[in-house]
Amino acid sequence: MKYVLLLFTLLGAGLPAAAQTQLKLPKQHGWVNPLPTDSLTGKVSFRAVVQVPGATQAQLYTRAKQWFATTSGPVKPIISQADEAGGILSGKASELVMQNLLGANVQVPLWRTITIQVKPGRFRYIITDFAFDSGQGQGAVTPIENYLAPNALTFDANGYPRPVLQSTIDAIYRSGRQQASSVRQRVSGKVADDNW
Repeated sequence: MKYVLLLFTLLGAGLPAAAQTQLKLPKQHGWVNPLPTDSLTGKVSFRAVVQVPGATQAQLYTRAKQWFATTSGPVKPIISQADEAGGILSGKASELVMQNLLGANVQVPLWRTITIQVKPGRFRYIITDFAFDSGQGQGAVTPIENYLAPNALTFDANGYPRPVLQSTIDAIYRSGRQQASSVRQRVSGKVADDNW
């Protein structure tokens, strides 16, 4: 009986200590995600409608198809939907981006889905579904939104991004803007993007 009481006493004393060492979720104290986010899906999303007066749907579709054919990346873009009559092209593309991991800069594939919809005189692009290659093969990816959710691995105790998350946010912001600019230039037929 003494041993049973001693065991319960030791277990009882250990529970508060274990509870104190659990990781606490960080509190968001004013940090705001700078990445553009779709209000309906909650996903990071770069999107816009671009007016191209005088361009036919066929011309814009051809330019969009050329963009997919000539865009750079470690893996050629994979077109998953090509509907010329409906004016829709969609596919996955990747880009190697620098990410700060434990103080070292490493290049990792950043995947995204790009959809271009064309109509006479205008087109819309949507760049979303950003995800890092998980390294597990067979196309397994980790959505960027997993990194942006408050957790102890990517946010500090004050609710601000750790260096690995900040470098990820910077890479996605830079990559998304560059790709959006590339789509606008190619599909609109402009030589340079005038956004000064």
